[in-house]
Amino acid sequence: MDDGFLIRQTLSGNRNAFRLLVVRYQRPLFRFLGGFGLGQAVAEELAQETFLRAYGNLAGYDAAKAKFSSWLFTIAKNLAMNELARSHQRAPHVDVSAVELPGRDGASGAHEAVESAERRRRVQRALQRLPEVLRSALVLAYLKELSMDDIATIEGCSVGAVKSRIFRGKQLLRAELSEKEDSDE
Repeated sequence: MDDGFLIRQTLSGNRNAFRLLVVRYQRPLFRFLGGFGLGQAVAEELAQETFLRAYGNLAGYDAAKAKFSSWLFTIAKNLAMNELARSHQRAPHVDVSAVELPGRDGASGAHEAVESAERRRRVQRALQRLPEVLRSALVLAYLKELSMDDIATIEGCSVGAVKSRIFRGKQLLRAELSEKEDSDE
């Protein structure tokens, strides 16, 4: 069942159809909200609020303007940004723990696990130092693996702007990481 069918069913009064949309998107949405550095309880609360707002405004959703997932993630992003502004956090924590960072030889072990954890912490600290618009584009592109069109919809900008933000973000991230490596030696 595609999203459009479930949306039409929901609008015609079938509440179970919306439950299927929640099941489909709850994990990706929770991981997305975690990328803003929100605690688990806050992320869960915002995910719930996202679904409540989506349900309440479903009649206003226009499939010609955006995919349902993009519309849903835009709601979540706006709620996350509002929460961050309310809590006065200037540099949200980006959870990169879900990203697999391979060891040098692919072998698993305590040494590789420690190195992998350290690489994640370095990437996380470097991401936190990036400007919000660049960090957001990178998180959506690489950690959430969204398309350029979807990111543009969520960010409210053109695909060209998204590409530029990702390019600039990667440059700054690379510089931050190499600067850190240089200072470690």
